[in-house]
Amino acid sequence: MSSFKESIILRGVLPVVDTFFHTNMAHWYKTIGNMQKWSPDQIKEWQLSKLHQLIDNAYNYSVYYRELFDTNHIKPSDILTFSDLEKIPPLTKEIIRERFNDILLSNKDRYYYKPSATGGSTGDPTKYIKDNESWGFDNAFNTIMWKQVGYHYGDRFLALGSSSIFPTNKCSVLHTLFYRMKGKYPFNAMNLSEEVLMNCVKTIQKRNIHFIYGYASAIYLLAKYVKRKNLGEQLSIKACFPTSEILTNTYRATIEDAFGCVVLDSYGANDGGIVAHSTGSGYKVGYNCIVQIEQSQSQDRKNTGVALLTDVTNMVFPFIRYRLGDELELGDGYNTFYNGQVLKKVIGRTSDIIELENGRNLTGPGFTILFKDLHVIGYRIFKSAPMQITVEIVKGHGYDQDEEKLIVDTMHKHAGNDCNIIIKYSDSIANRKNGKNLFFLN
Repeated sequence: MSSFKESIILRGVLPVVDTFFHTNMAHWYKTIGNMQKWSPDQIKEWQLSKLHQLIDNAYNYSVYYRELFDTNHIKPSDILTFSDLEKIPPLTKEIIRERFNDILLSNKDRYYYKPSATGGSTGDPTKYIKDNESWGFDNAFNTIMWKQVGYHYGDRFLALGSSSIFPTNKCSVLHTLFYRMKGKYPFNAMNLSEEVLMNCVKTIQKRNIHFIYGYASAIYLLAKYVKRKNLGEQLSIKACFPTSEILTNTYRATIEDAFGCVVLDSYGANDGGIVAHSTGSGYKVGYNCIVQIEQSQSQDRKNTGVALLTDVTNMVFPFIRYRLGDELELGDGYNTFYNGQVLKKVIGRTSDIIELENGRNLTGPGFTILFKDLHVIGYRIFKSAPMQITVEIVKGHGYDQDEEKLIVDTMHKHAGNDCNIIIKYSDSIANRKNGKNLFFLN
C-alpha cells in the first residue's frame, strides 16, 4: 500500500474508529512518531511526568495503593526518580486476585477502559482492567515498529492467532470490517494441519499478502510447510512478526530461509503494558513502560531477572512494579541504538508444539484465551500418550460441569474428535525455579 493510502487511513479513517471505540490510537501514533526524534533525556522527562501523575492517581483514588504507601511510610512526593520506585513493594498476580476492587481507581468513570485477563501464559490466568489509552499506545507503537521494516498501515497481513477458539465462536460484522480496514486476514493457529497450512498459502497468493503476524511456533510451522512444498518462490513475503513465544534460533532460521524476509520479533504483555520489538540487536521497549529487574541471587548475569513493570498510561488499574513472571535481560540504559529502554534478551517464555498422529499440530498461546474467563486458578496441557491430551486443572470457586464441557469441546475442536481428552484435577501445579509454569508441553 502506498504512503498516500496509509495517510488517508491514519488521518481520516482511524480517528473515526478512535471516536467510536474511545482508543485514541491516532493521537498516540503521531505522538510516538515525534518521540522517536527526542533525546534520551526528553524521553525520561516525559516518562517521569507520566509516572508522577500515575503515582498521584494511585494514592488518591486506589484503596490498595493508599494502604500500601501508608503502611510503608511512602508519600507520592517521595517518588521523584526511577530508582525511587524501588521503595514500592511489587504488585503480584496473587495481590490482583485478592485486592482487584481495591486496586481499581474510584474515579474510573473519568476514563475509558475494558475488563481483560492475562489468558494465563504462565498457567495462572488473572483478570485486570486495560485502560483504552494504554491499549491505544501499545497498538500505535506496534504499527510504528512494523513500519520500520516496510509495513504501511492498511497493508494486508496474514494473522496466525486464536480466532474462533471456541466451538461456536463467530467474529462479529464490526470486527470483520475493522480487520479489513487494517488489512488483517486471520487464521486460527491453534491447529495447523496440512489443510490449514495449504489454505494459508492460498490466501497469501490470492490476496497478494506480503506480511505475516502470529505465534512464533505457528509462523515456524507455516515456514516448514512452504519449504517442504518448495513454495517460497511463489510467495513475496517482506517481513514476519512473531509474537507470544520465544523465537528460537531454529524458528528464526527456518522462517528466514523459507520466505527470505526480515523477521521482527516482538515481545509484550498487556497486563504490564509492555511492547517491544527486535530485528536481532535488542528489543526496543515502548516508552509507556518502565522496566526494572528483580535480580535473583542465583542469577550471575547483571540486569537479569524477573521483570517488574510500571505502565504509565494505564491510569484506571495501576500496574506499579508489577511482577510479570517473565525473565528478562535489561540493556544498559538509553543509548544511541534507541532513545528508550532496551531488552537484550527475553529468557522466561517457552515455545512448544504438540504434534498429533492425526496430522494436527497444536500451538500453545491460543489456548490461553480458553482459560482467561473460566474459574480456573491454574492449568497445564500436555500430550500424555499417542492421540491423547491431558488437561490438568486447579479449580477455582465457581468452576462447574459447563466449564469442563467447554474445555473438552474446545480441545476436540482443535485436536480432533479422534483425540482422547483427559481432564485431571489437582490441588496445585508445580512451577519452574523462576516461578513460571510450563503450561503447554509436547
